[in-house]
Amino acid sequence: MRASVVLLSLLFNGCTKTPEEEPPTLEVVSEKITYDSVARMGAHHALASITQTERRSGEVTYSSAETIEIAWNSWESFHFQRTLDGEVTFEAIVHQGRSASRSSRGAWTDEFDGEAARMDVYTAWNAWDEALGTFIDRVGFEAIGPDTVDGRPAERFNVVLKDADAPKGRKKKKRSVVIPSSLDGTVSLDAETAVRLKADVRGVIKKGNVERETTLQIRRSKIGQMQPIVLPPVQLGTAADLLKKLPKRPIPQKR
Repeated sequence: MRASVVLLSLLFNGCTKTPEEEPPTLEVVSEKITYDSVARMGAHHALASITQTERRSGEVTYSSAETIEIAWNSWESFHFQRTLDGEVTFEAIVHQGRSASRSSRGAWTDEFDGEAARMDVYTAWNAWDEALGTFIDRVGFEAIGPDTVDGRPAERFNVVLKDADAPKGRKKKKRSVVIPSSLDGTVSLDAETAVRLKADVRGVIKKGNVERETTLQIRRSKIGQMQPIVLPPVQLGTAADLLKKLPKRPIPQKR
């Protein structure tokens, strides 16, 4: 009898469900999304601005202003552009089955298909990571409350500088290292996709007597509205047309 009780107890305990882990919060998800999440929002316009100012002993030694702009309808229709200090550094357009790109002030070149342009968007859209990469593991969020951006339900957060984790292992010799000094601002995250709909963030890092200030602004607008995409003034064609343009294989000469 005692043995049977013990067996039933083991079976019961083995079938007991363990508590499920809590789902990740919106701000945690926002740090891991890809452009697939952005594409789920449908047509919209996005503009991100990154400015950097470097000072040495208080004197400005370097400054830059970069933008990442995307007019988005779908993976088959978009216009992607990056600028630095007002000059276009890269641009790609996919629309109506055609694709073209250019670098700096170079001429537009037609592409065999839009895969290269899609990859450019997929790998270079994330202004947040680009601007705040030096603050990795130090970006913190404090919930403010519900928000609405361009008609989309969102959650708004303060962006703060988290305390650094305690160093592991033996202490290394002191040397000049990059140290996040301050980080503040706000971000509004789409309640459905965790995409950053709006952000205004400022951060400062220091290394010795050098200080770099970075500001980031993100704006998504015209959500749900088809974006006008204009093909560049180059003679494009279908994949079949491009194949026809390839040089013909020379006919071997008889000996």
